[in-house]
Amino acid sequence: MKLIKYCIGIFAFLALNACKDKENELLETKVYFEQPQQRLKLENNVSSHAFNITARVSNISDSDVNVTYQIGDAQMVADYNAKNGTKYQMMPANNFSLQKNSSVIKKGSVYAEPCQLALTNLSTIQEGNTYVIPVTIADASVPTIEAKTLFVEVAKPIVINKVFDFTGRKYLSIPMDEKAKFNALTYEAMIYVDNFVKLSTVMGAEGNLIFRFGDTTVDADQIQVAGNVQFNPSKKFAAKQWYHVALVFDGATKRTEIYVDGERVAEKTASVSSFNLNGDFFIGYAYDYDGSRTWRGKMSECRVWSVARTANELKNNKLGVDPNSEGLFGYWKLNGTDVYQKDGNYYVKDQSKNHRDATSRRGAYQSGRGLSVEPDVVEMRISE
Repeated sequence: MKLIKYCIGIFAFLALNACKDKENELLETKVYFEQPQQRLKLENNVSSHAFNITARVSNISDSDVNVTYQIGDAQMVADYNAKNGTKYQMMPANNFSLQKNSSVIKKGSVYAEPCQLALTNLSTIQEGNTYVIPVTIADASVPTIEAKTLFVEVAKPIVINKVFDFTGRKYLSIPMDEKAKFNALTYEAMIYVDNFVKLSTVMGAEGNLIFRFGDTTVDADQIQVAGNVQFNPSKKFAAKQWYHVALVFDGATKRTEIYVDGERVAEKTASVSSFNLNGDFFIGYAYDYDGSRTWRGKMSECRVWSVARTANELKNNKLGVDPNSEGLFGYWKLNGTDVYQKDGNYYVKDQSKNHRDATSRRGAYQSGRGLSVEPDVVEMRISE
């Protein structure tokens, strides 16, 4: 019995000391980055920029805290992309430098003296791309915590100056063949409504999968998915305002989602695991049976993907994507530079590698025999 009591006492003593050690560890001063993810948006006319790197301590120290920084490697960027569902690139080495790699958090202070991260030669940075510079705390005179790496996102936003005006019942028809079979799918577009009508089409294949506004039980200012899956968010849209809208389908889970400006606003589980869009596909039109279901407004950056785009991909690439992006099935920029005429017809070039050029039309489609007209391109600025 005495032995049992002795063992219990030993265990209690060890447990108590373990708790004290844990408590002391939690109370111990540690160094970290307060905001481990920061995003810089650069103007097109900016050639250089200075960004302050500033670590902090969890508790005020009674002595100076020394901190040493270093630039991370491409693997850290790859891990960051995997965690956040992004496809950012490591910032080219000739576009940045850490002016000083060490700093001090003075006794009684919380924040370190800033170290400048100098961004240079920014005119060489490609518009629409986002780059990452990982800055990590390599050494410190006190322990670090998990947030010891700062990821600086450097973006050069795209500015759109011209868009398509679909007023006057103009629309685009796009040839879809046997390759248009999707186990995953994304529709994307920048849209601007001049005025709402009961039914107006963004894009899609009627009766199969279409993205539109309004319906018998859906208000004219509400977006809807219809066809082999049908649902709509409660969100109301405003006229004369730009929105980025997206429909995302993942056949593996049958999950179908609607995004507005990169934020998910509705979702539903479909009854199908794939979509076959082989046949008539339109932007701004539905079918000849009801020719009034055109788009009353402007559009830009219309895309079809054979992958389910992530929320971050949608949010960070509203105004442009790399035409060679994996899974990009069709890409119509609608900025006027992609229009050409051939054999009496007007076409809008598909920027993807698949060359599914759209035909600009007005009036009845008539199985492709309808009138082809020059699209209206108007000056209108869109920026992030």
